[in-house]
Amino acid sequence: MNGFAGTDLAGTIATWVAAIATIAVWSYLVGARRIFVLMQHLLAGLATGYLVLLAIRDVMMPRLVLPLIQQPRDNGLLLLVLVPVGMLIAATWLPRRAMAPVSAILVGGIAAFALGGAVVGTILPQIAAALPAGRAPSGDLAGEVISLAITSLVLLAFLHGAPRGTVTTRAANVGRWLLVGGIGGWIGFLVVSRLSLLVDRIGFLLGDWLTVLR
Repeated sequence: MNGFAGTDLAGTIATWVAAIATIAVWSYLVGARRIFVLMQHLLAGLATGYLVLLAIRDVMMPRLVLPLIQQPRDNGLLLLVLVPVGMLIAATWLPRRAMAPVSAILVGGIAAFALGGAVVGTILPQIAAALPAGRAPSGDLAGEVISLAITSLVLLAFLHGAPRGTVTTRAANVGRWLLVGGIGGWIGFLVVSRLSLLVDRIGFLLGDWLTVLR
């Protein structure tokens, strides 16, 4: 089956749509910005609609609507949660003094959730993995020590406004350079991965769509 002839009508339509969308995105390279902006809006709309459907189906319906309908007396806490949500919706006409605590709680809760996830899910496991104490010595002890040292130096690089000594200042400078090197490596990895996607798209157009490559 290819893009021009095939027994599967749905597959043929999907191939043509994917090919047209790929060419439309690449049109930015020749200055067709309006087509590219249109594809950006299409992507943003599809992604937003998909996320909204996921939020309604997997979060709001099973965790909010259905518990309130089936067991309203046992889920009084959910009713209290709806109060700040309603205040946020009506924020255009409510006074600022009434909205400031709600907005502060919302922003603070999201920030605390993100920071807690970063600390518990990333920093602490990384430090724990680098510490050899409490388990048999591994053959990669040097790598573990280096990983712990790099993690500590990068964390020192984020100390802003705190009194520092000479050693701490130099360690923070080293941590900044390590952070820049890590970001550079990450960007390089993204470039390589995007090039692989480009090769895949070219193979799709020449193979599945135009059937030049078999």
